Amino acid sequence: MKMSIFLRLRAATFAITAIVLFPIMSPAQEVSEPELQRVSYFSEATGAERDYFVYLPRGYEQGSSWPVLMFLHGNGERGDAKDELDYVLIHGAIYEAWVQKKDLPFVIIAPQLPIYGQGEVSYIKGRSRDWIPERLPEGAHPYPGTYDGDDVMEGRPSDGELPYGIEGPVDGWNHLAGELVGMFDHAVEHFKGDADRLYLSGLSYGGFGTWYLAGKYPDKFAAIAPVAGFGHPELAAPIAAAKLPIWNIAGGRDEVVPVQHFYSALNELERLGHPEVRFTIHADMGHPVWVRAYASQDLYDWLLSHRK
Repeated sequence: MKMSIFLRLRAATFAITAIVLFPIMSPAQEVSEPELQRVSYFSEATGAERDYFVYLPRGYEQGSSWPVLMFLHGNGERGDAKDELDYVLIHGAIYEAWVQKKDLPFVIIAPQLPIYGQGEVSYIKGRSRDWIPERLPEGAHPYPGTYDGDDVMEGRPSDGELPYGIEGPVDGWNHLAGELVGMFDHAVEHFKGDADRLYLSGLSYGGFGTWYLAGKYPDKFAAIAPVAGFGHPELAAPIAAAKLPIWNIAGGRDEVVPVQHFYSALNELERLGHPEVRFTIHADMGHPVWVRAYASQDLYDWLLSHRK
């Protein structure tokens, strides 16, 4: 799909906050405030116009080139990418940059997965716009607690009988793969994106989507960080061949995406001689392990330590 008709900017912008890496400026020099923009495009997957967020960090106007991070949300934040797009602000990297005002030196792309056949899922059907956090004029919201379940902490042996195929759970991000790649290209062309510093991360459904997109376009990215989502071993060969750095994160108490399923793809990467495979299990966390993962500066520093 040609970029000239694929994407066009909408004028909606809002104020945000983020770190300045480029260039170094004197204290007296005025620095541009962050923005959250909506970009409209025609989705071939849905046959309709859809929007996605693009976050521009503090100092964006003064910089000439910026790393680009795409964040893929989980199953509960799906929507029509118009009136429901704000649901993607509930979790993850875009939540940290916009709601928590974390200084993240990335252009952040945050698309929305269509509802597809998930409309009757209880946590989607019963959700409320009250769940969408607002950016406060002063300060930020407190983080939720770490874990409130009843499962004890215990090691889990590897289990190669995976519940999903190479595309991950049903109605996933694989349906939008080509469109997501187009969003990266648009960011490079129109938002000062650095083609050598393109990063991908997502949680739960977005974690599966991160694995899938990396397996299909392994030469596109400088590093990936799937959270609460495991990969299929058939995706390992292209990722290993590209030597694409990966940091996979899981919750040890996760009963939604059990940790024993993560080992198959990661072990296959190591068998293929992949030089950089990182796997972190937060033994005390359940499925919302993403709260800790995205709140930590370590994840963003690790991504930025890599370039193509």
